[in-house]
Amino acid sequence: MKKNLVLKLAILSCCFVTASLNAIAGNIPAMAADLSGTPLVLIELVTTIPSLFSMLAVLFSSKIASAIGYKRIVLLGSLIAGVFGTLPVILNNIWLILAARGIFGFGCGLITSAMLILIIFFFEGDERSSMIGLQGSAGGLASLVTAFIAGRLLAVSWHASFLVYLFGFLVFAAVLIFIPHVGSIRTTASTTADAHSAQEWIRLIGLGLLTFVSVALATVFVVKCSTLAAEKSISGSSIGSTLVMCISAGSLIAGYIYGKMKNILKQFSLPAFYLICAAGFALAYISSSQFAMMIAAFLLGFGYLAFVPFLQERVSTRFASFAATGTTVILVFQGLGAFIAPYAGTLLSIFADTLNGQFLLCGILYIVLAAAGFLLKD
Repeated sequence: MKKNLVLKLAILSCCFVTASLNAIAGNIPAMAADLSGTPLVLIELVTTIPSLFSMLAVLFSSKIASAIGYKRIVLLGSLIAGVFGTLPVILNNIWLILAARGIFGFGCGLITSAMLILIIFFFEGDERSSMIGLQGSAGGLASLVTAFIAGRLLAVSWHASFLVYLFGFLVFAAVLIFIPHVGSIRTTASTTADAHSAQEWIRLIGLGLLTFVSVALATVFVVKCSTLAAEKSISGSSIGSTLVMCISAGSLIAGYIYGKMKNILKQFSLPAFYLICAAGFALAYISSSQFAMMIAAFLLGFGYLAFVPFLQERVSTRFASFAATGTTVILVFQGLGAFIAPYAGTLLSIFADTLNGQFLLCGILYIVLAAAGFLLKD
């Protein structure tokens, strides 16, 4: 099949599922008010539990793909996401909602794991690099659009906001019609001998832990920014969804200019990205207006979608001999970091009594991570 614009758009359309995990993060205050008596940490898990099951899907995706092929694994993932993503529209029990969100996350994970393989299969050279870069920008755009739609639906009810995941069915149709069947793909990385030095594994796990901590801190902002705004009496018709949209806008721009930033900053890239996240938390800490909170959310989203691809790319270059394994490890730590965020907030409460103080502590921790980033060498 000719590698035309339609094929590219069909592949990138998958981002409207994979990048929508946090689209309903602005629901948390409304859900907490409606589901009175439900611990806040459980309601916050509605946003983060898909990341845990997405991680599990990444672990099993290669075996599933070997049986049904990569096109069918995307079709399966998008169908699961469409069905279980929208199921909370009719659910009121927190445990059933969490179960639906978990299965939804598994579907998203199937798509995430297959998207890169499809890009590698259909494109080569500069065109492949361009598509990988566009994946980040498309994810930012998809996150912005889905957060906007979820915010408008939230004005109806928090149940209605889950209708945003109807995008899963549109992605299913786009993949079914415009992407050819792709069977099991064996890459050079996947056929390389499994024996690697302990030093390589230590370095890989170290990058994984760095990813885990930095993603967990960023997700704390995503999950708790609407609650912080409410505590600061920063009101708005849908302040939570507005902040999620600002995070998505920052991610969109960061994904678009990521390559240029990395080429300019070089070895200072990762510290700079972490410092941008620190600035977002610091601004949220001192903010007393909706505008200031929106800028803080934008900075966090910008820094987040700059350091995540940087760490993923670092794995593919530093551990080229087992890049497939390395990528899986990083995605697992990334999923764990996103999932653990509500519990990370509980841990932070040991050191800071107020949510505002916890945001300041997160900013300080990002400064520590920035210092650690200087130790990473090519």
